[in-house]
Amino acid sequence: MASTHSRLAFVLGVLALSCLAQLLTHHPVVAGKVFSVAGGLTVVEKAVSYYFKGWHLFCLDFCYWVNLACIMVPAILPLGEVSRVAYSLIFLYGNGPVCIAVPIWNQSLVFHDFERIMSVGLHVWPMLFSYCVTWYPFDASTEHFAKNYLKISDLYWCFVTYGVWQLGYFALMHTVLRSYMKRNPQLLTSYRWIASDPSNAIHGLILQMGRGFGLFKNGEKIGFDDVRGELMFMLIQLIYTVVTIAIAGLVALGGKTAHEVLLLATISSSLWNGSAVYLEGSGDDMKAPVVKVDVQKEKAGGVKSE
Repeated sequence: MASTHSRLAFVLGVLALSCLAQLLTHHPVVAGKVFSVAGGLTVVEKAVSYYFKGWHLFCLDFCYWVNLACIMVPAILPLGEVSRVAYSLIFLYGNGPVCIAVPIWNQSLVFHDFERIMSVGLHVWPMLFSYCVTWYPFDASTEHFAKNYLKISDLYWCFVTYGVWQLGYFALMHTVLRSYMKRNPQLLTSYRWIASDPSNAIHGLILQMGRGFGLFKNGEKIGFDDVRGELMFMLIQLIYTVVTIAIAGLVALGGKTAHEVLLLATISSSLWNGSAVYLEGSGDDMKAPVVKVDVQKEKAGGVKSE
């Protein structure tokens, strides 16, 4: 039996999604500002809630920085080429590695589960924000971006900024936070989470690639803080980022229609994954009752069901 809290959360979740859809459809200029703020608030919520679970180092992952950029770029950067490049990076990241993580990581939109809703939001806010900025600009800097759009040179800055984040993340984990991580083995990062789960597909891929490069011997396992495994994970992330940014580039070339197709496909993927929670979990409840007829009591009209 579902609790009142879960039912209330389900109702609010469905209403929130409906309201956002209405806002995007009828007031896209306002929606852009809402998605910008939503990205920043989601990062704050995750940082607070994850701290008490020992998951706060997840907030150093790339998608969190992209969400912060959605609220910082409109607020800080002045009109000009720098802001245009910044919006271009949000477009490429938001419609590439960040949103495509929804189907890759099986993100599910489960309306009674606040944490899952926020996780999906974290990966779709930049995509929605970039959609509004590109096709329905809300201020001078976004209008400047919409008129000038993306340039080939933006790909250079895209990979430069990604490289700075990746190298900075690795350096931070192995210098400033090294002793902190060793004292707290229960703390999770993306790599630790993957390393602790041998059934994870990326875990297997890390081992396979590591053996191919001669870093791991046959039968050898990856450790929690194994630098070799981390390097292979970084390589996998780089390949994933290159491929997904190429997809974002195709979306940019395809225009508004291609952007809307990606948006719908991403949301549909999260709904598809979330449907399993409801349909598989309620399978027994959806079965019709089995009716048995008692032959001795049939004349008396006595029927019992299980």
